[in-house]
Amino acid sequence: MEDRRKYWMWMSHACGQGSKSAVNILRYYGYPEYVYEADADEIKSKVPGTDYRVLARLDRKGLSEEEDILSWCDNKGVRVLTPETEEYPKSLLNLKDAPLVLYALGDAPDSDDYFHCAVVGTRNMTDYGKRMAYNIGTGLADCGAVLVSGLALGIDGMAMAGALEGGGRCIAVLGCGIDVVYPKEHEPLLKKVLENGSVITEYAPGVSPVGSHFPVRNRIISGLSQAVCVVEGNMSSGSLITARHALYQGRSLYAVPGAVGEAGAEGTNYLLKQGAKIVTKAEDIIEDYEFIYPHTLRADGAVPHISPDEAAQDYSIGKKGGRKKKSPKTEQRAKEEAPFPKEPEEKKTVRHIDLATLGDDDRKVFDFMADDVPMIAEEIAKCGLSLSQVMVSLTMLELAGAVEAGAGGYYLKRAADYGGDPEYITEEDDGI
Repeated sequence: MEDRRKYWMWMSHACGQGSKSAVNILRYYGYPEYVYEADADEIKSKVPGTDYRVLARLDRKGLSEEEDILSWCDNKGVRVLTPETEEYPKSLLNLKDAPLVLYALGDAPDSDDYFHCAVVGTRNMTDYGKRMAYNIGTGLADCGAVLVSGLALGIDGMAMAGALEGGGRCIAVLGCGIDVVYPKEHEPLLKKVLENGSVITEYAPGVSPVGSHFPVRNRIISGLSQAVCVVEGNMSSGSLITARHALYQGRSLYAVPGAVGEAGAEGTNYLLKQGAKIVTKAEDIIEDYEFIYPHTLRADGAVPHISPDEAAQDYSIGKKGGRKKKSPKTEQRAKEEAPFPKEPEEKKTVRHIDLATLGDDDRKVFDFMADDVPMIAEEIAKCGLSLSQVMVSLTMLELAGAVEAGAGGYYLKRAADYGGDPEYITEEDDGI
């Protein structure tokens, strides 16, 4: 029997990580081998609006690279998960940019039986953030939750150290290949996670940790979780992007309050003003989910542990310095239970973006961006602002629903009723 995983890998490579085009195409074709059989012109006619760059890559046939990767994974014990496999996290199938392939090591707890909570934050953590991340991590583990994070320096790593110290299970989501340890300082932490949890990534073995991978990776962190807790971060922190993903995906959002005026508190205090739930201890989260997971979750499970400083030393935790009429063949395929079924026609609504609420820099960035043209931050910085100012404004615009972050570090200005003719979008895709 032919190994269908290679077709999922081929389509993942062609469409790119974080692509909405992949799911849109699969809603029509059902399975990637059928996409492989089609040419670019056919795909363009069947799925209008598919990016021309994606179409060009889908037109390149050949599976030798995918077969080599599969052979390597099978020899190394790396599991290759696709939406067809039983182990693929079902919570990710609901995402419009669901990963087509996941590479996994270790043992992942079932989200049907265990509450999964993401804990994220800045790499530049303060002593306060360090203590809060560790205490929330230990508290979640003590109470029976699974902690999901990115293995990054700072808050992510500290929360994982706490969960491991509490004897809990963790899922680390990487922004690089499964065989690449990043950051290098967290190699001991990664090994401990594998002893009592799992490490997953959508990037093929050997892929380096490029900066643009991490915002894309963040949607998986929130997608695997029922709730997301942001501990510390300024307005340009990637944790706010994870928060945006959480809200788009219908996850509960929690934030730890910080001291007014402190840079690391800007992001979390902003989220609290926007309606995130306040967290001062893990039980604040657990109490909201204890009744859903009565057999595995308990709000009174927290116990004392070693200090955050001792745990940071034990686990080598670091922080950073600075649609048309179907053909008979297609009708036959539709009878199969495809991973991404076609969606029913949705009620349309108009997104309203009140630009008057944005700051001067935010409006400058928004006005500079061209409609429907993906742009990277470096290009947008030509508007006259520094790159750091642009990144802060892009975060604000994302939270307002005016800009959408895509794969590869690109940002897209989202049309709305801010002056011209409104673009109609689905309620599910509405901004924050």
